[in-house]
Amino acid sequence: MDHSNATMVLFNDTSTVSSVNSSATDYSSTTPSWMQDITTMAVIQSLQTYPERVVVAILWLLVALVNITGNTMVILAVVFSKKLRTSTNVFVVSLSVADLLTGLALPMSAVGLLSPGNSWPWSTEAPCYLAALLLFVSSSASLFNLASIALNRLILIKRPMTLYRSLYTRRNLVVNVIVLWFVALATMIVPPLLGIGGFGYDKQHHTCSDLDTHPKAKTFQRIQTFLSYPVPFCIICICYTTIFLHVRRHFQAQRPSMQVAIGDPGPDSGQGCSSGSSNFAVSDSAAVLKTAQRDRIYRQQLQITKNLFMAVCAFFLCITPYCVALFIPNTDRYLLFLGVVFTFNSCVNPIIYAAKHPQFKKVIRRMMRCQYSQIEEPSDTLKALMTSCCKV
Repeated sequence: MDHSNATMVLFNDTSTVSSVNSSATDYSSTTPSWMQDITTMAVIQSLQTYPERVVVAILWLLVALVNITGNTMVILAVVFSKKLRTSTNVFVVSLSVADLLTGLALPMSAVGLLSPGNSWPWSTEAPCYLAALLLFVSSSASLFNLASIALNRLILIKRPMTLYRSLYTRRNLVVNVIVLWFVALATMIVPPLLGIGGFGYDKQHHTCSDLDTHPKAKTFQRIQTFLSYPVPFCIICICYTTIFLHVRRHFQAQRPSMQVAIGDPGPDSGQGCSSGSSNFAVSDSAAVLKTAQRDRIYRQQLQITKNLFMAVCAFFLCITPYCVALFIPNTDRYLLFLGVVFTFNSCVNPIIYAAKHPQFKKVIRRMMRCQYSQIEEPSDTLKALMTSCCKV
């Protein structure tokens, strides 16, 4: 009797469970996807409210607009002017390409943020995966490009010009750029291939990013930071510190000679001078002019270096809070907002070049005013475009 009652209770419980499961199945089959997303929120909680997501999406769209416009102008400035085609500007263009990729990737994250559900709104996540990969590869490539620029400026200012020209040949520049982009790409692709982290739609932050819900997400984030941050950071710090010390010694050593060059004439200056002494004076004046010209070029290169260093400072001010937060517990909610600050660096460089760089600002201002005919040393590409426009 007891056994039969127990059997009956078990049967009733089993039938009840099966009926609940079948009703749940029927419910999921008839429920819209956005309502199913709400039910899954209990499993994966969103870290931000919808109004916060809208604000971040708007900020990212504005950053993308400034980014794409500014970096495109920097690239076109080098395309249009032969004067800007220097070894350093090869890395500047490479940096602008990296920043431009960031600007192209941000709208995809805005799509995810503005979607009211808890899943990627389109039928495939492929665009989101590609945007996330571009975003992280470009960030890593930006660091390597900044380190390459710092090393380039150090060799240009501190070492003989013959060494600089032998190192930065066209072939070596191409190899350098290819290698740094390869390293940036490998840093972001190899760990996911080994099962460490991944890219796609992050349901916690509603962005196209690395997956915070992946079991090894933190490990992947730390690998990114360690492989992309410390080595370029050390190269940049060492190079610009060495440049600063070299420049200070240079001007300290040059001060006495400049004082002699511009000092009062000697007691015999009012007396007549022979033809030999006149030739000596002309020769001495030529030497002073040559020294002054060399000093002017040196100061111009120093000004360019200062502006590039400003770009480095802006970059690290933007990315450091995000990188530090990765190593602090319970900061996941704030990573999205720090990510906005992180992406600001991608539109800062064109602003610095347009406002401060002695060569870029002239060309960019001519482009902004549509004064293409007044660009110094126009390239063949610009001449061909102007000719075709005149024919039309």
